[in-house]
Amino acid sequence: MSTSLFGAPRGGTSLFGSNTATATTPSPFGQPTTNTASNTNTGSLFGQPANQQQQQQQQQQQQQQQQQQQNPGIQQSTPFGGSLFAQSQPPQQQQQQPQQQANPAASTFLSASQAAAPQRSSLIWEPGRESSHNQKPITEQIEGIWNKWNPGNPNTVFKYYFYNKVDQSRVPFYQPSPGEDPREWEQAVHDKPAPGYMPALATGFKAIADRLLTQKTILGQYNQALHQINAQLDQILSQHDLQTSVRALNARRKHAILRQRCLALASRVQVLRNRGYALDKEEDELKTKLDSLDRRMSDPALSARTEELWSRLILLRGYADSLRNEINNRGAEAQEGLGEEVEAKAKKILEDYDKQLQTLKAQVETIKKDYEEWEADRNPPAK
Repeated sequence: MSTSLFGAPRGGTSLFGSNTATATTPSPFGQPTTNTASNTNTGSLFGQPANQQQQQQQQQQQQQQQQQQQNPGIQQSTPFGGSLFAQSQPPQQQQQQPQQQANPAASTFLSASQAAAPQRSSLIWEPGRESSHNQKPITEQIEGIWNKWNPGNPNTVFKYYFYNKVDQSRVPFYQPSPGEDPREWEQAVHDKPAPGYMPALATGFKAIADRLLTQKTILGQYNQALHQINAQLDQILSQHDLQTSVRALNARRKHAILRQRCLALASRVQVLRNRGYALDKEEDELKTKLDSLDRRMSDPALSARTEELWSRLILLRGYADSLRNEINNRGAEAQEGLGEEVEAKAKKILEDYDKQLQTLKAQVETIKKDYEEWEADRNPPAK
């Protein structure tokens, strides 16, 4: 019996070193199929007997069937009418079993690829199948994200502790609110920037907005209080200028009057106390000076001298005014035409007159002062 290159081999030694017997059976598709029975005593391509390879293939097929029974989700139909990975695998395995028995080497590669197919399919998520990495369901993950974004949930991440300045004596009375975590509150108290500060929890953007509005309101109250203080200060200053300063001036004036009266009273008391006693040397000298001053003040020569000085002073003032007017009328050209000698003489005359006037003025002041003292001692004011 002859053997073609791609036809059915005749009985004898196969390519893999085994004796095979060929049987032709009709195929379901109209093509003849060949069933090959291998000799159990011959070696395979990988150095193992064919019976051992068939046993291994059968064990692998049983494991695959068990995995398919444990993972029924692989063969579930999709919403479009078919399975997720085309048709189910058991009919293909039944059709491939005769071919695997006929070709042991090819069946080894096929079984390895079929064993790797569930592993590849297990990496793709399908509805109704649990993850192999202990991952939470999608609903729980969405719920967890919502709880973190929801400010009303205790597990939200939009929480922050602000610090308020409080009185040091009231620090022990502060406690966490019912909705706060005591451990987080204690940690916030531990992290406070200064001893006089206490934490205040703000949850969500609304709490921050409320805190900003509260700060704005308190700032407005502080500004209003400052305006009131400034208005009160202005009122106090106005009252001081209009009332207090006037009263102080009247008080100083009354004090000066009372001081003079007290001095006059003390002098009279001293005179009454020393009545009948002889004057000492100092008092006698003072009396002599006062008498001489009295005589000089009543001397007609002094009055005539005073009148003369006043007349000379009036003449000097008139002469000075006439010189000033003359200089102003002449202008700048007349001033340039005035000689230096004339200016020096006029200056010297004016200086001499000024010295005389200052001397006369000092003498008049001295005489006036002595006269007032003498008048006060002679005629003390009555009570």
